[in-house]
Amino acid sequence: MKLFVDGAVFDYDGAGRGWQQIVKWVNRHLERDHVLKSVEESETYLHDNELTVIGLFPDGHDSSVFVKAARHYEDVVFAEARGNDIAAQIGEHLGRHAALLCETITVGQSESATKQVDLPRADLHCQDTPRNPQRPDWGDTFSVSVEGKRLTVKRTDQSAGWGQRVQIKCCDDEKKAEKEHPKFAVPSVVMFFPHDERYAVYDGDLADSQSLDRWVTARRTPTVMRMDQETAEKLFSANPENVPVLFLITSNSDTSEEKVFREAAVKLRGRVHCCLSGLNSPMERRTAEMAGVEGAGPVITLVETHSGTGPTGQYHAARKFRLPLEGLSADKIVSFVSDYEGNRLEPWLKSEPEPSAEDLKIGGPVGVLVGTNFRKTVEDETKDVLVDFYAPWCGHCRKFEPLYKELAKKLRHVKSLKIMKIDATRNEVESLQIMGFPTILLFPAGASPKRHAMYQGSRQPDDMIQWLHQECSIKFDDRPPPPKEGEDPVESGLLDPDEEDL
Repeated sequence: MKLFVDGAVFDYDGAGRGWQQIVKWVNRHLERDHVLKSVEESETYLHDNELTVIGLFPDGHDSSVFVKAARHYEDVVFAEARGNDIAAQIGEHLGRHAALLCETITVGQSESATKQVDLPRADLHCQDTPRNPQRPDWGDTFSVSVEGKRLTVKRTDQSAGWGQRVQIKCCDDEKKAEKEHPKFAVPSVVMFFPHDERYAVYDGDLADSQSLDRWVTARRTPTVMRMDQETAEKLFSANPENVPVLFLITSNSDTSEEKVFREAAVKLRGRVHCCLSGLNSPMERRTAEMAGVEGAGPVITLVETHSGTGPTGQYHAARKFRLPLEGLSADKIVSFVSDYEGNRLEPWLKSEPEPSAEDLKIGGPVGVLVGTNFRKTVEDETKDVLVDFYAPWCGHCRKFEPLYKELAKKLRHVKSLKIMKIDATRNEVESLQIMGFPTILLFPAGASPKRHAMYQGSRQPDDMIQWLHQECSIKFDDRPPPPKEGEDPVESGLLDPDEEDL
């Protein structure tokens, strides 16, 4: 089940199948904008949420664009102050909060009632209430104390450890923030986040919903991220802009490529998410596999987080684009992203080497396709093209292989029909998403881009021939012509006719 809200798509999180749970889930996405009534309430929002957008609006201001943006994000909390007085008071409090350098300290679980962790710097002020979301059935309470760069967390409701992954918010001296802090005007929109500059003031048109969405999306994640499970969830979760991800994938760190990549990331903020990924953890290895990286890298690749339609209007699955590393510079990376935005790049496809002329000469009755020659072959307007998408490890594919080969032999005389196969685990095909093996598709002769038909009947050759008669654009006679005198091949019975010369 999916919910579509102003172009953003949210998957049901499985909180229950009763109507009450579903209504609660829908309302959670529709009623995401909260009206702040006091300074204390704004402080609660800042404490409980890492990603917070607060609108400061005067009397009579139309905040409908702000409310619309609030519905587009699952991980960003929106709240607004309505009215001259309350907006000014909350704006003053936000200024003091912005001057504080705050950290979210991960304490984690504990087997005992007390746990100590190191702080990034000395004399931080830390809050007793955990920052991570608290479930209603948790009665855990804590007290914290700081000595130098050491944080001590003690459970106070009982003498036992805890199972939740506790996070504590710690900030610098508030007295300094009282003296020196930024001023936020009314009207304005301010966003707080735990990375980079830590807060920002929206400088666009308050009536432009797309501009506000782009601004929030650009600050929702760090300028450069490290790939892990949490990062993956942020990169590929729903957001209105569907921002692509630019990956630098390498087994090494602190390389010259990383330095250039970080320089480019600052210039590309809001246009792509920039992410560093190694090859060690399971998540990093899955990322490398998704990007088609073999070996130690480095590789820079842009990966779409969504499917869509290309310049011709044809549907395509999420695509990848690879940047050559010769003469790498920040400007070259920026130009690469600009070319992507202008639809001037060809997608990068994982592919085996194309068969050589010698391979084709000694090949059997079934032709072999790879990623790089797939489109050229199947889009031949003068041919009907039948393709078997298989996986080497698939038992059903191995069982079907001799039947498919027999089909190709029976129809080898039909010059208008090509019978091909492709290893779908080692080759990618643009605009097609293969969900099971074997998958048998026919691309009938005709204008490009071609439609395709899926065969789902019996895999016996005679049954498939009947289906081809119905679906092929070019009619054919499945009976081979009588052999000319002197051309009847002699079969030994040990090899196929195609293999007799071997």
